[in-house]
Amino acid sequence: MKTKALCICLVFLMLFPLAFYGCAGQSAETEVNTGSDTQPDTQNTAEETTTEPEVSDDLPETNYKGRTIRVLVVDRGQSDFYTEDHETGETIHDAVFTRNNNVSERFGVKFEVIVETEDGASAKLSNSVKAGSDEYDICFLHMVNGATNAMNNDVLPFDELPYVDLSKPWWDKSVSDGFSIKTHLMMVNGDISPFSFGTTACMLFNKKLFEKNDFGSPYQLVREGKWTLDKVNELTKDFSQDNDGDGKITAGGSDQFGLTAWFLGLPYAFYYGSGGMLVQKDDDDVPYFESQIERDTNIYNKIYDIVITNNANYETQSWNLPGDIFNSGRALMFTGCLNDTTRFRDMNDDFGILPIPKYDESQKEYRSYVDGSSAMICVPATVKPADRECISIILEALASESYKIVTPAFVEKMLKRKVTRDSDSADMIDYVVRNRVFDMGYVFMYNSIGSYVRELLISGKKDVSSTLKKYEKSTVQRCKQIVKAFEKSYTK
Repeated sequence: MKTKALCICLVFLMLFPLAFYGCAGQSAETEVNTGSDTQPDTQNTAEETTTEPEVSDDLPETNYKGRTIRVLVVDRGQSDFYTEDHETGETIHDAVFTRNNNVSERFGVKFEVIVETEDGASAKLSNSVKAGSDEYDICFLHMVNGATNAMNNDVLPFDELPYVDLSKPWWDKSVSDGFSIKTHLMMVNGDISPFSFGTTACMLFNKKLFEKNDFGSPYQLVREGKWTLDKVNELTKDFSQDNDGDGKITAGGSDQFGLTAWFLGLPYAFYYGSGGMLVQKDDDDVPYFESQIERDTNIYNKIYDIVITNNANYETQSWNLPGDIFNSGRALMFTGCLNDTTRFRDMNDDFGILPIPKYDESQKEYRSYVDGSSAMICVPATVKPADRECISIILEALASESYKIVTPAFVEKMLKRKVTRDSDSADMIDYVVRNRVFDMGYVFMYNSIGSYVRELLISGKKDVSSTLKKYEKSTVQRCKQIVKAFEKSYTK
């Protein structure tokens, strides 16, 4: 992931927090903190100005003479495409407004934005396709729901959109790595969707507690490649304590924790961060499943020790509680997504941002799972062949304009002054977004093998082998179903 992606997600976090896939209905404060704990104004410092190289979108100059482009978005993802047709003074909103306005003027189009709930947007698209009605041109869908739409042949393969060039820097290649089948891709993401980057998994740590316990600098561990599950286990071992003297460690009182996290985030973050991957690809880009029992057992045992053995607050009831515990200074670390930084702007103790730990030091890169609520861009199957050139031009133009206009605005006006509490955290976010992970096993099999680590942690069990074997037959069959379903779309 390039530096420009870092800039998108950092600023997005400040103004447009979102709820995770497992946290529907939850949101965080969005008021910008401009107090003394913000970074100095470096907007006019020449040596710190980030300038992206000029990259042409290679689009033809054409005019569609007022044609309306209908854009379907989910209600918690409107930072991708706003309904207001004017500037509001908010950095992201106005940058996106400028992007849209530039595309409108360049190609003679106007945008109509249709807002639905996460489930509602996918259902509306599905019903439209089934009815053969032509209601939408571009869709920003919830990732897991969008995967279902792709399975149901509600969307077009992107190779049928002639001017969308997925090799350009404004498209996220990691999406193709995870979701393509025989090089055909039904969902894409990149600069066009700032909503997506806030769903990238990360960890936060309490600086005061690290200093008090002489734990050193986790930033340096990250840079040296030594930020691992073993290190997290070492730091959290014996840290959880019964402070209120009732004989047990519970979240509701004054007890402290080495780690606090929501149960619909941590299992996936640690599993994928440690190199886990459920669905693999063969040389022909065809997905398949083959149990990796030894690898997954080793990964799970380390996660188990951190969560169960070390008495972490692994919260299954209240989405707010892990954040409340961390915000009150009662937890050494918090595992969530980048958007969670907005929840702690008023935290008394300073906090820092870290990537998800590696499995061990031999692992080459830090890896970050992307939560299922991430927006994915799709084009309805009802878009007629005669209209696909137009839609692909507009999509590519929106993406390239985001790369050129939206990102630089984020960097200079917001990033350096208002998001992170220190320059090290800004550096760490680059590690967070550099290697985002997308897995078919997660989005297409969320309620089965895709959540087996979560299932085991809730039960407190350690039998990875029997769990994987339980799902093996159905997962192999599911991979075949996905391939067969996609074939119906790209062989029409």
